Amino acid sequence: TRDRGVTLARALVAPPSLCIFHTASEDPDSKSPNPRTKQHAIQMPPSLLCQPPQHRPAVLRSTLLRLALRCGRVPANNLGKGMLVPGSEVSRQADRIFRVLSVGHVKPGKGGAFVQAKLKCVLDGTIVPHKFRSAETVETVDLDPAEDYSLLYTDGGLVHLMHGETFEQIEVPREAFGELAVWLRDGMSVRVASRQGVPLLFTLPPRAAYEVVETRLGSREGKTDASKPAVLSNGEALRVPHFVTVGDRILVNTEDGTYYGKAGPDEG
Repeated sequence: TRDRGVTLARALVAPPSLCIFHTASEDPDSKSPNPRTKQHAIQMPPSLLCQPPQHRPAVLRSTLLRLALRCGRVPANNLGKGMLVPGSEVSRQADRIFRVLSVGHVKPGKGGAFVQAKLKCVLDGTIVPHKFRSAETVETVDLDPAEDYSLLYTDGGLVHLMHGETFEQIEVPREAFGELAVWLRDGMSVRVASRQGVPLLFTLPPRAAYEVVETRLGSREGKTDASKPAVLSNGEALRVPHFVTVGDRILVNTEDGTYYGKAGPDEG
């Protein structure tokens, strides 16, 4: 399919040893009215595509991401907060996506101007500072509008989701949720943003309810600490107020894993 100057051709099978994915994208640095086309090829054994999904998610997802993330380019000076940048522009990790947290334009006394960006990996939350030369162009990821899915269940390393309107079901590697994976629960609503049919970005509800399965009695003797450690039903540890006891259902901020408050009977 063709979208914003990017063409993804269908997979061409070259039996018996390789399956070759061909891509072509317009060269953004070309000043010709008919831009040159850059050709790309990614190879993998066709046997990989025939394996059960749980046996191939990491390698296949990496390859699909490298295909899907060939999007448009923008001048480094036009980078803004919230934009998405493929890992190939930052750390040569093609199966990573980074969200721009902040940008600063720097013009030193010596040397060329540059853009100092703070980036966050959407998979594992790693914060990465990175400099882009002002004169360069940066590849960005332009995702399709996010859609609503329901989490049906998790089977080993795969998360099964169902589209809220079409009821179409998809399987996504658990690792694709990155640091959010620990907060996944059956029945949870998940927003999924895709590119070229590949699910890339997942958003959970801002808060979700979990049961406290372990904590100790609160004691403030000689202490000013207003919280105590606790363990939740999903195995995650966090700090809670002293009045929280085993069996309580509490709301957790899924963004940072912190305590929000006690959950009501209808809050999940």
